[in-house]
Amino acid sequence: MSSRCWLAAIGAVAMTATLAACANLPTSGTIQISTLHGAGQIGQSGVQMVPEPPGKGWSPQDIVEGFMAASADYDPNHRVAKEFLTSGKGGFAHRWRPGWAATIVDAPTFAETAPFKGSSQQGGGPQSVDVGVTSKHVAALRASGRYQAGSVVVMPSTTSYHFELVQVEGQWRINNIFVNNSPASPSLLLLRESDFEREYQARNLYFYPATGPADALVPDPVYIPVQVGKQGISGLVKTLLRPALDRGWLFAAARTAFPAGTKLLSAQVVSGVTAVVNLGGAAAKADRAQQQRMAAQLYASLVLAPYAAETANPIRTVVLKVNGHGVPLHPQAYAGWVPRGPSKAMMYYQMPAGPAGPAAVAYRARPSQKLTMPLPKTLRGKTFAAMAVSPAHAGSAVLAGCRGATVYLMPQSHAGRVITGRLHSTCTSLSFDDQGELWIVTKMQIYVIPRAGTEPPARPALTGVLSPSMDKASIQSLQVAPDGVRAALLINTRSGMKIRIAAISQNRGQYTYVAQNTQMLRVGTDVAEPIALTWLDPDHLLVVGQVGTRTQLYEVPLNGGQSVPIATPHGAKSVAVSWPAGQIAPSIAVAIPPTDNSPAVIQISKTGLLSPDWRQVAKGITPVFPG
Repeated sequence: MSSRCWLAAIGAVAMTATLAACANLPTSGTIQISTLHGAGQIGQSGVQMVPEPPGKGWSPQDIVEGFMAASADYDPNHRVAKEFLTSGKGGFAHRWRPGWAATIVDAPTFAETAPFKGSSQQGGGPQSVDVGVTSKHVAALRASGRYQAGSVVVMPSTTSYHFELVQVEGQWRINNIFVNNSPASPSLLLLRESDFEREYQARNLYFYPATGPADALVPDPVYIPVQVGKQGISGLVKTLLRPALDRGWLFAAARTAFPAGTKLLSAQVVSGVTAVVNLGGAAAKADRAQQQRMAAQLYASLVLAPYAAETANPIRTVVLKVNGHGVPLHPQAYAGWVPRGPSKAMMYYQMPAGPAGPAAVAYRARPSQKLTMPLPKTLRGKTFAAMAVSPAHAGSAVLAGCRGATVYLMPQSHAGRVITGRLHSTCTSLSFDDQGELWIVTKMQIYVIPRAGTEPPARPALTGVLSPSMDKASIQSLQVAPDGVRAALLINTRSGMKIRIAAISQNRGQYTYVAQNTQMLRVGTDVAEPIALTWLDPDHLLVVGQVGTRTQLYEVPLNGGQSVPIATPHGAKSVAVSWPAGQIAPSIAVAIPPTDNSPAVIQISKTGLLSPDWRQVAKGITPVFPG
């Protein structure tokens, strides 16, 4: 299992009168990590590298490289790493106090430099020297506490590091570190990407929507060191108690059930499989309902293992105590708290031609059902450019389609009724959320039509969504997750299509935001040219990528891990999926456009994910499932 979970975090958002954010969305600078394999087992032994202390006659560059290598060794006291630093009361070893938060550099280069402006050794003579460290890509693991789980944030590519070295008894030692010519924080932990890959593991913490149901959990990918032992449980729990949601990508979109002032009294693993967590402080004043929400959040974060690397997680049960008194947990009830989408989904698609012209078709293989709906006459024989179906129950769902600058709503409860709305530019994407709101992406703006999923009004109201402004880039597609809090985006940039995961938030019911503070998860960075995507489950996307003249389907994990290629029918251009809870394998549908010798067809597989058995089910285009 490999991971590349990076965030884009550039600046704050300022709104304009046109309902657009003025901070630029970063479109480059992702760091490539291809082999992160932390096994997800708290306290697992893993692969350990024995750090080497500084040797006699080591050059300044040797010292800096050796220090970075020794820093990767998980030792809370960093004893070997501190041997590379000046000692004593005023030495850098005394001031350097790193925690879990690391800065990750990709293929750094090292070079001795003259003391730069601001260095205390400027003009210091032969007994001092500076070593500059530069990297094309830099990222940082950021946490709200010294020993808490953190999220990885991409940093500006111009970040530079200068190590100031002095002679101590004839040997070079690091006396200071500067970041962009300013003294580094005493907590700076600078690691090579290969060391971070080996020493950190991906986990999920779970939070509740800031607005919405009290029994829905939203995953947040985080990292902790592999070699943390029992401290790993404490680090995960402390992050649940005091999350940095006000600074992370889930800003204003998620919250924790643990009341402010909750204290972690103890956290331990009993018999290797049971996590026992004892809380105090404000947790004692929580009522039974809130304690159950705390229990669900804790259980999901410590037990659920959605990624392949976490299959070794030994925790199977959780015991929650408040001031020593047990709080009952109900794991079976929590199983449905991570939304997976509609449980009974028909596939919808379009037939470009037929006796009565183009039509939309609702199709279910078992029991065999097929409902044909003629497309609006105002399309003049053309099909929708994009289509979506609301998650309402059969007979009440609304089929939405768009072409050009017009969106069409076709309620199944009123056969033949067509409601239209005018957009300001060409529509490129449609998606319904769990509340039945229709999300529309155009070349210039994101819109929402409230209450479009069951009984849309005769004159639908278009609400503008605040989103990061694009510098020569635009959002091509937006697909809302079943939890209604996250959205998967395809962003068309100067360097190609990029995949991002953004949070959806609201400001007191007045405005709706996508990536309110501009931060987004960067996923699928190894998919060369993504052209279509959809949600597979709460922790993975299915993405169609263009590889030369052919297309390839990928399973893309949201922890930033390596994408997994899936056997793909030749020519597939779009994908749709339904995977209700309890169903062994997903129902995956792909559309293959027409050629000179064959019509457009839809193939579907329900036999497995990595080796699907594809079969043709219809002649048509744009397959979608509700949601």
